[in-house]
Amino acid sequence: MSDVLIRIRDDGTVAIEDNKDGVRGFKEISPDSLLKCINQSLLRGVVSSGLLPKGCLSFTAYDNGNKNIVILHPDSRADISYYGSTYPNFPLPKLVFGFSISREGRISQCRLGVVGNEGNLKPTTPMFLYPFSNVSGINLCTGNNVLPKCQSLHTLGSVPYYILSMDNNNDHFTPSNNRMGLEMRDLLELLKDKSPEYYYSDILIPSKMVLGEFLTEGGH
Repeated sequence: MSDVLIRIRDDGTVAIEDNKDGVRGFKEISPDSLLKCINQSLLRGVVSSGLLPKGCLSFTAYDNGNKNIVILHPDSRADISYYGSTYPNFPLPKLVFGFSISREGRISQCRLGVVGNEGNLKPTTPMFLYPFSNVSGINLCTGNNVLPKCQSLHTLGSVPYYILSMDNNNDHFTPSNNRMGLEMRDLLELLKDKSPEYYYSDILIPSKMVLGEFLTEGGH
């Protein structure tokens, strides 16, 4: 246990006495130093996020006005395409999207990950390698596609749908990110009539990351 006693004397000097685990310490500081310590310990303001998107898992605001937000994608199926071939109602594992947003509302960084098939997500929930293209590690590449400007955070809920609708190619794809070592086309053909649960039993490879680490990956 640690206690600190501050004495302000009649002559304006400040005496600091602390007691840490039975060991007493004593020193004098100037009034300006005391005021500086108090100012540094005060909250500088209140951050209001406004309306957050459905499935929001984490929201962080930084002093420079930038924000970091992570959302769980609510749908387990999407219409996707690969070099012009359409795969309607294609099954998906549980996806989490992370966005870093500038003060001006521009999305400066996108992250995409796969989380464990758990009912209640926790910081220790395991994550898996994303088995498809356009993702290096957890960093998502959108190519020449311009992401919409985010004036209000609740509009981010539509961005994952926009990203999933982009035509896929072989950029950043590696067969070693799926258990069967399949190429992209073969992987899509295998999965198109499967259930989302099939990913966890036969396709996904565990990564070294847990959800709590993904939540804090966004930069300032």
